[in-house]
Amino acid sequence: MKKTIALFLAAALALGLGACGSDDKGGGQGSAESKPPVENNGKTYTWKLGTIYNDPAAKPEFNSFGVATQAFCDLVNEKTNGQVVVEPYYSSVLGASAELWGSLRDNEIQVFYGQPMSTADPRFGAWNVPYLFSDYDQVKELIASPDAPLFTLAQEWMREDGVHLAAVGPSVFRGFFNIKHPVGGIADLRDLKCRTYEDKVVQTFWSDICNATSMAFSEVYTGLQTGAIDGLEFASTSVLSSKYYEIATPSYYSDVDWQWTSGCNLVISRDAWEELPDDLKEIVTQCAWEAQDVFYEEETKGAEEAMTELASHGTEIHELTDAERQEWIDYARSLDDKMKDEVGEETWNEVWDVIKRAS
Repeated sequence: MKKTIALFLAAALALGLGACGSDDKGGGQGSAESKPPVENNGKTYTWKLGTIYNDPAAKPEFNSFGVATQAFCDLVNEKTNGQVVVEPYYSSVLGASAELWGSLRDNEIQVFYGQPMSTADPRFGAWNVPYLFSDYDQVKELIASPDAPLFTLAQEWMREDGVHLAAVGPSVFRGFFNIKHPVGGIADLRDLKCRTYEDKVVQTFWSDICNATSMAFSEVYTGLQTGAIDGLEFASTSVLSSKYYEIATPSYYSDVDWQWTSGCNLVISRDAWEELPDDLKEIVTQCAWEAQDVFYEEETKGAEEAMTELASHGTEIHELTDAERQEWIDYARSLDDKMKDEVGEETWNEVWDVIKRAS
């Protein structure tokens, strides 16, 4: 995984990944240079951005989600010459993901950065299917770029949901952290109380192999402290950013990488989007993709350092053997029929047809 990330980053830098322009969707990655800020014509738009992610001013390290959020806000203000001002509200202060999504659809907030829940639309659960993507190269090719086929599909779903999807970032693969004992094979989870997030696909995967409990992200630290949970599936960089290693020594992290989490969606309310003139729509879209580039650079750097950093804080790292990883994959594929029912057969077939054609 680390080799794949490094190769992808090198290729991305060679192609000038940070320079973004426009395409037939109104903007995106790939142009030789960014356009200069537009002239301010006096009309301004102030948007609230809601997210569950941490404020990078408070938690600057291993916080690629927060850094990318702030980058989007800063870029939009700069490149629209102050015509669009995005005010970020971090750490679920405006609600958890499900509440934020409802606020977005009602235009109570104008921007959401995070993971749309399948509780809002069952189709969104398709991105939560275990071992859907194998690495970041595949993520980039299929969903995390303006011309990617699954990005186009996700845009269509969200348009039907009454919102506008501006960009999808590379996000993270999630391992497993706990404060009880090492985890390699699936049997090692049987005695653990594990936090999961509220999603049918996620619950289907975890409920048969551990004592799975849905819990808001903001409650996890206290949950680990009080023994309400023993661990959670989470990215290594997010474990560091949230400092869960402080709770017990030793703690344990396994590179299960069971799920690519679609946690880098920059979504705009329909009312706010339709109110913008076309030139500002193009710039906001450009900024959305540039912010995703910032995320990738931060996450890549963080992921390379995460295991060493966790170990320095007393976390024991377990890298799965090939046999252990295959056990996890086989378990995931054994649940495909159930998951197909949960996301819908048509949605399931649309997504997997794209993945199979690309394989």
